[in-house]
Amino acid sequence: AEFVKDCMLAVTDEVCPEKKSLFESVSLSATTLTRRVEEMTKDLFETLKERCRACRYFAIALDESTDVKHTSQLAIFFRGVTNDFDIYEEFVKLVPMKANTSGANVLAAVLSWMDDFGLDLTRLCGVTTDGAPAMTGSQKGFVSLLVKHCRDLGYTQEIHTFHCIVHQEA
Repeated sequence: AEFVKDCMLAVTDEVCPEKKSLFESVSLSATTLTRRVEEMTKDLFETLKERCRACRYFAIALDESTDVKHTSQLAIFFRGVTNDFDIYEEFVKLVPMKANTSGANVLAAVLSWMDDFGLDLTRLCGVTTDGAPAMTGSQKGFVSLLVKHCRDLGYTQEIHTFHCIVHQEA
């Protein structure tokens, strides 16, 4: 921060020396920088949520893997299309799975994320997962539980499901 401030002051000396006192009064303490980074993070997060909610239809892709500390991590990707046919893709969340990675636990994590983002499940049109039984099992797999959850809520849209597409290149 001090290096950046020194650079700003050097430029100010050359470009607009009469404004140097304004730049000298800019606080770049650790607390100020932390607060500004937190504000930018909040703004980016809200923008991400707004873009996701603005999509007419959306699909999600999930990938579950284990990190070096043997904690299961669930990566959630979002792909949506607006009314103007603009396509929006984004990695939206990495969820550390505290419990096991059963279909029910993955469903709970995904529904919690969708609720946090204010997503309308009636707009969900596709789900892509890895080929793990917890994701694709016909009775207790995430995909079947998600489809059942949607049907229980009275949603009748077709939800296209794919598996193993996430790892095609590998």
